[in-house]
Amino acid sequence: MLNRMFSLVALLLVSATVLSQKGAISGTVFDEDGFPMLGANVVIQGTSIGAQTDFIEGKYQFQAEPGVYTISATYVGYAEQLLEGVEVKANETTILDITFAEDTGIELALDVTVTAQALERGEVAVMKLRQNSDKVQDVISSQEIQRLGAGTAAAALTKVTGTTVVDGKYVYVRGLGDRYSATTLNGLQLPSIDPYRNSAQLDLIPTTVLDNITASKSFTPDLPGDFTGGSVNIKIKALPERFTWGVSASGGYNNLSNFRNDFLTFPAGDKIGLGYNDGTLDGPAILNDPRLKDLNALSSNVDRRARRDPELAAAVEDVANGFGNAFTLGNKRTGPDYSLSANIGNQLMLGTMPLGFFATASYSREFSQYTNGRRGNFVNPGGNSGSLQEIYDLNDSKSVESAQLGGMVGLTLRPSASNSLSFYTIYSHQGFLEGRILEGSNESKGAAGTEDNFYRSQASTFMERELIDYVLQGDHTLTGLGNTKVEWSANYIDSKQNEPDLRFAEYIEQGDRYIIDPSQFSRPSRFFRDLADDTYQGSLDITVPVLQGKSRGNALKFGGMYRNKQRDFNETIYAYENDRGLSFTEAGGDFGVYFGPENLGVLEQVNGRNLVGVYVFDNSNLANSYTGNYSVGAAYGMMTYEVSPRLKAIFGLRAEQTRILVESDVVGIEYEQAAANGRTPDMNRIDDNTADIDTLSFMPALNLVYKLGENTNLRGSFTQTVARPNMREVAPFGAFGFLGEPIVFGNPDLELTSVDNYDLRYEIFPNAGEVLALSAFYKRFRNPIVTTFRLSGDQQFTWTNSENADLYGLEIEARKSLGFLNEKLDNFTLSTNLAFIEARQQIDAAEVRLGQAVDPDFSANRQFNGQSPFVANANLSYATPETGWDVVVAYNYFGDRLQSIGAVGSPDIFERGRSQLDMSISKKIENFKLSLRARNLLNPAFESFSTFGGQEYIFQSYERGREVSFGISYGI
Repeated sequence: MLNRMFSLVALLLVSATVLSQKGAISGTVFDEDGFPMLGANVVIQGTSIGAQTDFIEGKYQFQAEPGVYTISATYVGYAEQLLEGVEVKANETTILDITFAEDTGIELALDVTVTAQALERGEVAVMKLRQNSDKVQDVISSQEIQRLGAGTAAAALTKVTGTTVVDGKYVYVRGLGDRYSATTLNGLQLPSIDPYRNSAQLDLIPTTVLDNITASKSFTPDLPGDFTGGSVNIKIKALPERFTWGVSASGGYNNLSNFRNDFLTFPAGDKIGLGYNDGTLDGPAILNDPRLKDLNALSSNVDRRARRDPELAAAVEDVANGFGNAFTLGNKRTGPDYSLSANIGNQLMLGTMPLGFFATASYSREFSQYTNGRRGNFVNPGGNSGSLQEIYDLNDSKSVESAQLGGMVGLTLRPSASNSLSFYTIYSHQGFLEGRILEGSNESKGAAGTEDNFYRSQASTFMERELIDYVLQGDHTLTGLGNTKVEWSANYIDSKQNEPDLRFAEYIEQGDRYIIDPSQFSRPSRFFRDLADDTYQGSLDITVPVLQGKSRGNALKFGGMYRNKQRDFNETIYAYENDRGLSFTEAGGDFGVYFGPENLGVLEQVNGRNLVGVYVFDNSNLANSYTGNYSVGAAYGMMTYEVSPRLKAIFGLRAEQTRILVESDVVGIEYEQAAANGRTPDMNRIDDNTADIDTLSFMPALNLVYKLGENTNLRGSFTQTVARPNMREVAPFGAFGFLGEPIVFGNPDLELTSVDNYDLRYEIFPNAGEVLALSAFYKRFRNPIVTTFRLSGDQQFTWTNSENADLYGLEIEARKSLGFLNEKLDNFTLSTNLAFIEARQQIDAAEVRLGQAVDPDFSANRQFNGQSPFVANANLSYATPETGWDVVVAYNYFGDRLQSIGAVGSPDIFERGRSQLDMSISKKIENFKLSLRARNLLNPAFESFSTFGGQEYIFQSYERGREVSFGISYGI
């Protein structure tokens, strides 16, 4: 797939033998109320060179020779508008958004940029999108994304008001977890390929394909109903007005990761550098041998049965040697981080119809490491100790080598000014090769953490994630039906997450003894996990203008959506056991000896008996593999009605049918065994391994927009939305946690969460590209899904529905040129946003009883997972288009947020708040652009902690290091 993308880009570059030196003019024409004007004429005065705005969004575009022109804009019923001194440069696009005044005069937003489509990508234009929007929303343009140096959609979202990104990929809006945030790509929902998450991994989407990102914080019925914090729509960039192409390259250095000799690694094949498993990490071929099943050669007691069975012994020997030794970690020297990308686009004529295309391809590779990390676990032992008891406290070393390949190909056909058809496909593939060692004190296993008595665990793994999205969309304006607008979309998404051969081992070293007793430790194991999702979506939206004599903004909108996701998740575990081979102590704690060929399989024959050493057996749990079907069907109707010239109401209702069916592989086996044995299936066993949700939800919405002045709005809304469990959360199996972490079980009895949302926003748009906004919000949750304890003898977690929860907050945003302070500061712009949030959720009653039995002061409520009480972003930028300099200093901070709940009666674990400071400097020289970027300049510790009895306990701590990168790009 990716090879074809690169080939296409190369072919288009080679075939472009005649490079146009023309420039282009592009923009949108608005009326005095800010509505797009369909069919307006924009031409160079005194010529026929120009274009008519389309009947879809009121946009126009045309090419012109370099020069300075007077532009004429005309529309029936309005006076001709003349714009003097409009400069067109070779191989550049002049962005010219035009607003007709009711009588005379014109407002002009003029910008020169190498990108296209002013309305969607200019910083001035996105403010107009916000000003005229029917909902509370924040927008960040691709122009600003590039200036901030964000490489992925996830990184860009850290700059949006009230938005934080967790683990570098999951968006939290207004402090709420990813369960309460919806992510769409051009209006179609993106799936998650992480079984533990609801939202999509936004680091899969490179910013090279982005047009803008919009975060809607109030619900309207034409949006998916499963968001509460916000609905994030990632819009793919529009197709260019002229021939464009570009290439870029960058290199980076991190002081903790690059040019180091201590980077943990292991042999994983020749394609790891590209992010792919070339087969090296696949299970051994012997696993496909049919005799293994016939002989039951992977059972845990195969060592005993093989003693007098030569055929079985041979199979045991083959399996053990097929797996061999895979637990030795080595070191290598790392090079620099680097990335490469290319893009090309143009518009051609297919008869009389414009046909546009755009293609991008990108590759990046980076190294990430820390060697002085810390990982701990502490619990309240009860009584009056006044302190927590250590479970383990370990030094943590982790190395991750990652690679990403991606690309996009898009086509747009305009059969007429009122019809547009688009097809695009996005490919993204990521691979992560990881080595990790934890070493130190583990009191629960009898290791004091001294030099001659310490615990050690190690893991080596490779995970690859892939997403292919095929999308077909259409926009049509039916001019014969009063400019009724019809929008439809359909797509298919093939997404995968594979973890071939995750290897884990743990032991204690006591002097010259190496303890690996399976009664105390997990056996050395090899995990093979794969997840495949097939997602199908379709949507239809119809907007009918009504009561146009009162206002052009009045309209009825109705439509529907259907989404279906089919999942297949499998986990197979192969464990090592030792019968008569060398013990780990006798092997000197050397994995190469313990798993060496002399200690594997059949060692020898004594008196006709086969003596088996270290052997491999299947330790899988059938309940840990499952299939799922997740479908949502929706229908809605809404109206936008201008009550008065100042007051606009947007109201309607959305209905969504949710069906989630998850069955572990136990279900299928039970039916098969019952049929084979002629008995009735055990329905209790089937019910215990099945989750079935079938719910119809109604979601009303009322949004009011009151225009206090020409550039001032007051917005208010009341809406109801839902939050759904994902398939993993209802799948009734327990997932193994490394290092003895609690097992996590799904809960098939989960219900949907219902949320009441109240929003109020006051916003001012003083000048083009500027905004001042103050927002307040309140949310009431019924049946919120929370993480809690599972009633069992061992420490286990599950998900359950709590009774209710409340969240309220305040947001402040400002974007302002500093020229009002002094004219010498005209080129400086300050953007800042702050969010103050308070949220409490009731803890499940069973957990409260358990907690108060250990700690009488155990609270009955807590913060939301991932919710920060304070989030701040500030960007100071300096730009001089005439000289090509662009400088941005960006600062981000979030307060302490709940990471996970503590053990019974123990305090909850919080992720410590931290600051991030980034800087970007770029210089444009003709068609070249040079950039220097520095990230994470403050290098704060990434920490999680608990406090108890006035003392702080560190559960995790590490640093990511400071990064510096230099890039160069060329484009026309």
